[in-house]
Amino acid sequence: MDGNLFQLFEKGGWVMWPLLIFSILTWAVILERTFVFMTLRPKLGHLAESLLQSLKSGDKNAARQICHQQKPEIAQVFLTTIDADRSRESAERGTERAKLRLMTYLKKNLWILATVGSAAPFIGLLGTVLGILRAFHEMAQKGTGGFSVVAAGISEALIATAAGLIVAIIALVTYNICMTAANQTLNGIKLSLDELLELSYDGAKRA
Repeated sequence: MDGNLFQLFEKGGWVMWPLLIFSILTWAVILERTFVFMTLRPKLGHLAESLLQSLKSGDKNAARQICHQQKPEIAQVFLTTIDADRSRESAERGTERAKLRLMTYLKKNLWILATVGSAAPFIGLLGTVLGILRAFHEMAQKGTGGFSVVAAGISEALIATAAGLIVAIIALVTYNICMTAANQTLNGIKLSLDELLELSYDGAKRA
């Protein structure tokens, strides 16, 4: 099987190399984002729930302590909302910045999937054109037609086309999945941050 794959790779021509690089980048992003979403989403949800419970009971110090026990990139999202005594406008601006930072983190490297998804079919198409050109070149050199003459060029064209489509499909499907997961996570945290802001501000006003 490995030998057959290697032979197919060789027959696809030089365009298979950039497609291979695209494929490696795609799977690297998929594995990294999968790990992030599988670990970060439940952690953010549990953290938001703990902070809400602490603020509802009026214990802002406990809420701060819970945040400080988390990784800085996670804690900062919530500390911006609950950590300082300031005006409502300042708190809202800080919360908006926290949302933007979280959105940037959740969508990190997804541009790679979008780029691969849009570029891979064109690289495969380039391989198709080169394969067809090779087939016509073989016909011109031999002065005859027939399947045996053009088989190598047609094979190269079809392999490159298929490889480009496969890489693009994987990249686009996973891009949409990751974007959906990022948006759902962000929307949930936005609601929690807004509620934390309300509780923090009301608590500060009462104090």
